[in-house]
Amino acid sequence: MNRVVSNFDRGVLDKIHTSSLELLGETGIRFPNREALELFKHHGFKTEGEMVFFQEPDIEKALETVPEKFELHARNKVNSFVIGDDSYRMAPGYGPPFIIEPSGEMRQAVLEDTNKFCKLVQTSKALDFNSSIVAQPNDVPARTAHLDMLLSTMLLTDKPLMGSTSSRQCAIESLEMAEIIWGNTEKPVMLNLVDSLSPLQYAEEMIDALLVYAKARQPLLIHSSCSLGSSGPITIAGSLVISNACTLAGICLTQLVNPGTPIVYGLGGSPTDMRTGGYINASPEDAKHTAIVTALGRYYHIPCRSQGALTESFSLDYQAGMESSMMLSTAALSGVHVSLHACGTYGSMLAMSFEKFLADEDLCCAIKALIKPIEFSEDAFAMDLIKKLGTSGTYLLESHTATRCRSEFFIPDLNIRTIHSKWLKMDPGPMDQRASQLLEKRLSEYKKPDMDPSIENDLIKYLEMKKK
Repeated sequence: MNRVVSNFDRGVLDKIHTSSLELLGETGIRFPNREALELFKHHGFKTEGEMVFFQEPDIEKALETVPEKFELHARNKVNSFVIGDDSYRMAPGYGPPFIIEPSGEMRQAVLEDTNKFCKLVQTSKALDFNSSIVAQPNDVPARTAHLDMLLSTMLLTDKPLMGSTSSRQCAIESLEMAEIIWGNTEKPVMLNLVDSLSPLQYAEEMIDALLVYAKARQPLLIHSSCSLGSSGPITIAGSLVISNACTLAGICLTQLVNPGTPIVYGLGGSPTDMRTGGYINASPEDAKHTAIVTALGRYYHIPCRSQGALTESFSLDYQAGMESSMMLSTAALSGVHVSLHACGTYGSMLAMSFEKFLADEDLCCAIKALIKPIEFSEDAFAMDLIKKLGTSGTYLLESHTATRCRSEFFIPDLNIRTIHSKWLKMDPGPMDQRASQLLEKRLSEYKKPDMDPSIENDLIKYLEMKKK
């Protein structure tokens, strides 16, 4: 039983869906984009200014063409994976412009930080792909910063990646860089995040990016959320309706542009602090949205996305561990397919931390071990060995144990596992100190993945040309 949504039966999902359709048909969604509006009109949608109105058949037709799963291709085929099967795929923080140091000092992120995070992603046992903006560098021109970040990802990792959705031009350039590597973009090679605005609208630049990627049939992660009590209703039920309506409208547009475009369904919601008016992250209400998005994804037969190891804290303390664990555990146990912000974020996604990145990696590995199916093979039952040893033997020296001892259990990199007397004699230091030591080791041992020198040269030349 999924306790987070234990009262969330088919009837409730039907109610969310029909209420969303009511909003879509009577209130509509704002699309401030001429090309999108012309497309809606061409397909017979009712429009009033920038407002577009949707009928149930429009949504049903769009959902019919969305694939239930798709493969996201990496430049190293070994790292390609399917989104929509039973796997849980993770990416690091997305969008923070600041870095939190172990001292607590907050500074602006620079491109070298982006490079370091890319190296950590490449060597990570937990992360499956890199985000588009793992840290927003402030030491490069904003106009071409997306190209610097994408080049870092392409050169320093060979895992799947995400494109930029900051504008139409950013999307076009992301695809052009992908074409340098793959030759074309006929298969899914980059996942692209499109966020709506609450209440009930999309920003023009997000629509521009959506149109570019949908025309290329590149996967789009359509995500909607609101701040409960400020940009949306204070209740979870009301939040679900307003966000679900926005997400369905965005999905509908992608399928009008190019039927069959792969989609990842996204929905969230976080409370407003009624004392300050601020946005609160990693709350129980946030976690409930994480669980519910999975139920709605299954309802619509679309892969789904959630938040990751989020926290309001600005240090590697109990609060950070508690909030991050709650968010990530809820996502994993509910059956989410994709999580962004799985490693490294502090303070409502405002900042990244190298030390929290590594601590979150341990959490991600533990979560993946938790949801890994239990083996029930003949060898795993070990019946012959049990009968052989009976009540008198020890399993420690048996070959069955020796063969499996390095892979059977989860072993953390940072957590301390020892007895109290030994712990008293240790100088373990706080976790951020241990993480800093591990960071130095990881970066010193990093090896850049192979790339055809001519392709690397073409990518660098492309970036230089765009910066002129």
